[in-house]
Amino acid sequence: MPERYRMPVDPTADNNPHSFVLQMVGSEHTVLELGCAAGHVTEHLVAASNRVVCVEVDPESAEEARRFTDRVHVLDLDVDRVSAVETDRFDMIVAGDVLEHLRDPLPALSDALTLLEPGGRVIISVPNLAYGDVRLLVLEGRIEYQDEGLLDRTHLRWFTRASLRDLLADAGLVAEEVRRVTHPLGSSRLPVDWPSHSDATKAFVLSDPEALTYQFVVKCRRTEESPTGPDLLVGEPHSWPVHNCEAIGAEHEALVEHIKTLEATVDAWENSHTARLTKPFRRASATVRQRLRPTR
Repeated sequence: MPERYRMPVDPTADNNPHSFVLQMVGSEHTVLELGCAAGHVTEHLVAASNRVVCVEVDPESAEEARRFTDRVHVLDLDVDRVSAVETDRFDMIVAGDVLEHLRDPLPALSDALTLLEPGGRVIISVPNLAYGDVRLLVLEGRIEYQDEGLLDRTHLRWFTRASLRDLLADAGLVAEEVRRVTHPLGSSRLPVDWPSHSDATKAFVLSDPEALTYQFVVKCRRTEESPTGPDLLVGEPHSWPVHNCEAIGAEHEALVEHIKTLEATVDAWENSHTARLTKPFRRASATVRQRLRPTR
């Protein structure tokens, strides 16, 4: 198993997908964990008095996960159905950083939902393809796959806020809690050619409130259980809660508005009666200053 899928987890960490998942699950639940890897999250789910059943595609990783729970199914979710091997029902289903590795996440997610108890919840984390570094890389006409991160070469599906919302809707789910893992521009280690991007381009990218969202972590319920309840992945852009990004977004919005005001002021001056009348004098003054300027 690649070493990047063996990682320490701090359940109290801030701005972290694993701690967000653990906090959303809580304790004393029956949990079906899809894509458990070597059990780095499983360990903490079990420590919080949850009963956990895992699904993992890699046999070596599954064996490591059995240190924390003996119920680990070795399945390829693109081919196998967990409902064919598991008869228990769960009040929590966790799919942390797994759906982006599937050819078609919807059948796997829909099948897992057949094992969800009424009133149960589904917790999903996926990377955000619309993160600012990726946008700038695409503006350069490039996609550079990496060994890990947003452009992990093993990712088969890409998610934005809208496409995640669509997947959930197709599965009969609605987001009732959304947390965002956020990072400043330049935090992804993607090979962005930063000098080639103007401040105006960066400001435009940052004007999207999701530009600094690195990952979405979403807690979902079945739509049928509250058909009129709010979907927190739907709404006007500036109403979305963006973790640790409000000040940055406001700063760039203020900068853009200031530039627009200056441009309007200059345009108004250039088109004013005074500017037209004084233009010959200003041109003559510039010519005199140029002639009087000492040569080197």
